[in-house]
Amino acid sequence: MDMMFMLGILASVFFVSLTLICFYRDKINTKLFNIVFIIFDISFYFVWNIGMYEHGWLDNGFETLGNISPMIFTVIPLTLIMNDKVKEYAYSAIAFLWSGMLFALFISPEYAYLFSYKTEANILYTGEALCHMIASLFGIYLIITKQVKLGTESLVKAAIFMFSVIGFGVFLNYFFHKDNFGMNPYGNYSIYFLDIFGTFEATLIAYLLGVLVVLILGLQLGYAMNKLVELMHHEAKIHKKR
Repeated sequence: MDMMFMLGILASVFFVSLTLICFYRDKINTKLFNIVFIIFDISFYFVWNIGMYEHGWLDNGFETLGNISPMIFTVIPLTLIMNDKVKEYAYSAIAFLWSGMLFALFISPEYAYLFSYKTEANILYTGEALCHMIASLFGIYLIITKQVKLGTESLVKAAIFMFSVIGFGVFLNYFFHKDNFGMNPYGNYSIYFLDIFGTFEATLIAYLLGVLVVLILGLQLGYAMNKLVELMHHEAKIHKKR
């Protein structure tokens, strides 16, 4: 199976699932479906880690804080044991990253799936693409089912959550010479494998601003998606009356 065929299948699954979520929003049992999403996330993340292990990429353990994507894949199941207040912040971050995860489904920073159409979609590539698909779908699902309220307050919560986790990762980098989020302060810092800025401080600031921009974009697209869902339900009600 080549890369484009794999992407075609996952894109179809994503948009069919999104359509069903939109149509049946009011009938969804969110407690049950939250667990279903978590089960899929754990399963796909396990597949991806098997792929990384086969390629010899897990010498330093799981990619939990390797970058934004693996961090979110790890956070999703952890929401099961979070208290309600922390979960609000985590859900906001997951929700507003949905568009970034969807973009990464097609154009991974590391594998550039859409531009690797001649490459075989092995377990490594497919596992990561599956993780991005389910994370994006879970994020927009949280918005559509109104588990995350759209607005400035939720955006602030998402930013606080993301910046706190990234800050913790960078803190570990300082004292344990790690490379969490690609931010090693001792001379090896990059933004998704690109060394653009000349100093660690400038790179970190740019990284945080980039995360904020993605969150804002996810919020704005969330507004658009909500309007589309409301329009769909309004048209459905008119059709029933006829």
